[in-house]
Amino acid sequence: MRRLSTLVSVVAVLLLSGAGAALADPPSRLAERVTDRAGVLAPGQAEQITSAVTALRVQGRIDLFVVYVASFDGADAQAWANRSAELSQLGSEDVLLAVAVQDRAYAVSAADGLPLPESTLHAVRTRDVEPRLAENDWAGAAIALADGLRTGGGGGVPVGLLVIGGVALVGGGAYAFTRWRRTRTPAPAGKAPTGGATNDEFKDVSTNDLAYRASAALIEVDDAVRTSEQELSAARMHFGDEAVAEFAAALAQSRADMLRAFELRQQLDDDQPEDETGKRSLHAEILRIASTADDRLDKQVESFDALRSLEARAPEYVIGLAHRLAAVRARVPQVDAAWMALLSRYSVGALEPVAGDLDQARNLLTAASIEVDEARTALVGAGPGSGPAAAVVSGRAAEDAITQAETLLDGVGRRESELTEATARVPAARAEVLQDLAEARAMGSLRPVAARAEAAVDAAAAATRGPLPDPVAALRLLDEAGAALDAGLADARAALDRANRAAAALDHTLLIARSAVSAASDFISTRRGAVGRGARTRLAEAQRHLQLASGPDPVAALHEAQQADTLAQEALRLAKADVSQWPSATGPSGNGLAADLGSLILGGILSGASEGYRSGRRRSSRGYGGSRRSPGSFGGSSSRGRRGGGGRF
Repeated sequence: MRRLSTLVSVVAVLLLSGAGAALADPPSRLAERVTDRAGVLAPGQAEQITSAVTALRVQGRIDLFVVYVASFDGADAQAWANRSAELSQLGSEDVLLAVAVQDRAYAVSAADGLPLPESTLHAVRTRDVEPRLAENDWAGAAIALADGLRTGGGGGVPVGLLVIGGVALVGGGAYAFTRWRRTRTPAPAGKAPTGGATNDEFKDVSTNDLAYRASAALIEVDDAVRTSEQELSAARMHFGDEAVAEFAAALAQSRADMLRAFELRQQLDDDQPEDETGKRSLHAEILRIASTADDRLDKQVESFDALRSLEARAPEYVIGLAHRLAAVRARVPQVDAAWMALLSRYSVGALEPVAGDLDQARNLLTAASIEVDEARTALVGAGPGSGPAAAVVSGRAAEDAITQAETLLDGVGRRESELTEATARVPAARAEVLQDLAEARAMGSLRPVAARAEAAVDAAAAATRGPLPDPVAALRLLDEAGAALDAGLADARAALDRANRAAAALDHTLLIARSAVSAASDFISTRRGAVGRGARTRLAEAQRHLQLASGPDPVAALHEAQQADTLAQEALRLAKADVSQWPSATGPSGNGLAADLGSLILGGILSGASEGYRSGRRRSSRGYGGSRRSPGSFGGSSSRGRRGGGGRF
């Protein structure tokens, strides 16, 4: 597993430096305790900081590194600081303060093992460091941080005394974690913000920082929900529905909460801008909803882990994974043959939603094989990095990779069924549109609508002609033409007749919408390591509209299904744009272990170098090695990376 951690770090370097323009001040190894690349320290101030750092090291048993740069050049401050800490090989008792003077941004990076409560680190940062940075007191901020760490934020109380009782040992020492939790009074998840003043909980947070926290919360908790879904599915296979009913209920409620949060995010993204108060109210509500959903999952973690008890039956677990891996691998040739057949029958556009899925599945299976081998080695090995706990860490990474590979392989077969069904539905859809078109032609006021519908019918016919048709595109064109005609004829038709026509159109519209939502969901779930807020928001909204399309009113349901299709297409487009920025997106697939691990990170199975939306100490990797890059499990987002915090000043 040491080799795994090293290679994940290599991939993290690619994440930070492989795409886009080079950083003006890239993360790098810090040779000195004080590094002033921005030239902001006056003569003698570096020595003053060094003296404070020396006192901290002697009295507080903590080492501090400080770096000033001109700009993080668009990079996330926390990610920049964490990467510099990794390159500098900072340990569990080391802290890094990174300041970008032109960006007016900073971050404090501290390892999970820092012998200081998170609340103290937060207090020192917000009370002593940030105000001095706001006044351009660069040296004073670093000295204040050193003094605060040395005294534990309490004016001279030794740090060691503050640590006693500060670590909770769960399950006989399997987990060691603390977590800072804000005092909050969350509003009911189903109620929209009233547009009044922002809750006092965030009164000292700028609107930009509040927006950043809300966006980060959406991604973090959405990832937690998706990972929990996969873990719950595996547990259900092992133990049955009754044994996991409580976890399923918690997950369903958290999933519903996140759909509500994404609905609010969509409200912020629409073309009706909110005023400053409205924006703050929406961002605050998103944070409250996400926190509630996150906490609900976290409360189930201990019981869920006890249920699975993977460590106690690690040998059987690893053997089962090996059998499952072999079974999924045996499917690849069959799916490959089906894919080649699809390429010979349908256009590139018709297959675009699942293009690349087979290659990604192969990469994931290769990575899963490596993790299974690591798990076997850990079971028979001795010393650090061996034993049942280490085997479970590798085994769970393999399990998630296999699950994602199964999803991708299933998607190819599902696409074939969708295209076959769409082909069968095109004639009936065309007949319905032509019927409406004949009626529209007879009405002089609807001639422009009729002309556009005629063009759509011609385009749909072109999409189904030739040796490589695109029946889904044809069905979509006919559906759009039918919708336009229905809108134009609405005043001329009786309400019952309009409802009947909508009901007739709803079947194939739902097929289109489900197809688009499934393709976007699979793409985002299996590449979530690179997909950002925009795509996730559109997908969540598409899923919400698709749910509403099952309502009793066929006219409203048809509209919701069309909205779901539009949003799902946009989600897939945005997600592909995000993944196209992935450092290895255009490189060869399956070449080497680093690429395979890159697939694990791309799939969100192994966490990258990013920080969470909450400052807080993260859960360790189930007691094994203290690795910060273990695969996710059922629960909330509190399990990744270095802790610390920062923001604007």
